[in-house]
Amino acid sequence: MEIIFVLHVEAKHRLGTPSGQELRDPSLTERGRRAAAMLRKSEPLTESDALITGPTNFMLQTAQIWSQGTDCARFVHPLAGPRQFPFRYDFQTPPCDMPMEPERIMANFPELLLAGGLPEHLWLQGIDTLPGMLFSQLVERFLLWCRSLEKNRVFIVTGEGTLKAYREHLQHTLEGNLYRFPQSV
Repeated sequence: MEIIFVLHVEAKHRLGTPSGQELRDPSLTERGRRAAAMLRKSEPLTESDALITGPTNFMLQTAQIWSQGTDCARFVHPLAGPRQFPFRYDFQTPPCDMPMEPERIMANFPELLLAGGLPEHLWLQGIDTLPGMLFSQLVERFLLWCRSLEKNRVFIVTGEGTLKAYREHLQHTLEGNLYRFPQSV
């Protein structure tokens, strides 16, 4: 099994405008939508794959467009991000990174299954401000859950901060070389 982290494509909050971080539920830009569609060609998904996305609108849209017309398993999991990096105790999650509520996810993205058996607070507040030790414990549970899917490849659509936090965590484990991360981060 291979676990592959994939950065979400371009979203409106990342366009460099001063108020970008204040957007609630930012969507993909047109360029982002084209990039997500290109993922279908560059990394085609099959029934032997799983696609897991974080619960933000831009991550959900990336996964939805990428997986359109495929038979891959599709999940939403709050441990797919977003997560700040580096961690700061005085940090507050900006509106653009607030997770969507499970009810809205199910209404807007019915093809994506919500991961079960998780505490409600993870769905409501996400993992952005979790202390490091708790985050590390949850990462290990999340990766076990990914393996339990018994798929050849598991793609995780996430953000840059989450990707860096996972990379840092995995560098301190014996299994760190089993995961594939984008080269540019």
